[in-house]
Amino acid sequence: MIKRVVILGSGTSTGVPVIGCSCDVCQSNDPKNKRTRASILLETVDGKQFVIDTGPDFRAQMLGAGIRSIDALFYTHLHADHCHGFDDLRAFYFWDKSPIPTYLAKDFSVELPQRFYYAFSDSGYPGATPNLNLNIIPDDGVFDVGGVEVETFRVAHGNVMTSVFRFGSFAYATDFKTFSGSQIEQWRGKIKVMVASGVHFDAHPTHSTIPETIELFDKLEVERGVISHLSHKISYLRDGAGLPKKVSLAYDGMDIDLT
Repeated sequence: MIKRVVILGSGTSTGVPVIGCSCDVCQSNDPKNKRTRASILLETVDGKQFVIDTGPDFRAQMLGAGIRSIDALFYTHLHADHCHGFDDLRAFYFWDKSPIPTYLAKDFSVELPQRFYYAFSDSGYPGATPNLNLNIIPDDGVFDVGGVEVETFRVAHGNVMTSVFRFGSFAYATDFKTFSGSQIEQWRGKIKVMVASGVHFDAHPTHSTIPETIELFDKLEVERGVISHLSHKISYLRDGAGLPKKVSLAYDGMDIDLT
């Protein structure tokens, strides 16, 4: 059972502020408008720590959250903003000398070693590369991670299929456009808290927008919805004030108690 979720990063692929941008949000002094790339930490009732995605800001996120060990790592997909902090996983080997159990879709289990080939070959120097134990998850189904039941299915994100996850009454979905009717029925009424992406209010061809994500929360009958993967078009105070009562914007460091 998951007792706690921490939003490690709440931003889109550029992060916020965006390099070279002088908009009000990028120039804001509000720390809730400072967004690293999307990732979350889940803590179980028995103290295990799960991480979803290792974006380019992964090292800073681990240091900021004080994380010294990862009991399980999940990948939603392998776009750069969700996996290019991969190399910093090697630091965890320094302390416990054991591979990190890593859960990802079958096609990603092929792509990850291709993209980071050096980590899956013999370097002759222990600890110089991330050390992972890759576990293939179903495209649609249930699997067990250290006694925690995880349900997953895949949703379209442009030409990529993204894995979304449900851990009991908590669900995480990022980088998707829509859920199908059957997928909505599969999770309807089962989720108390859901963190899902919603980049901004305007139309987007491959991402769910804030209005679309709110509509998804309604269809799933989510009790509390948190919208993450936010762009620099979104001001935490300005835009968060107009959301439905059960919906809020994510911010880096946001701590969600699930007990």
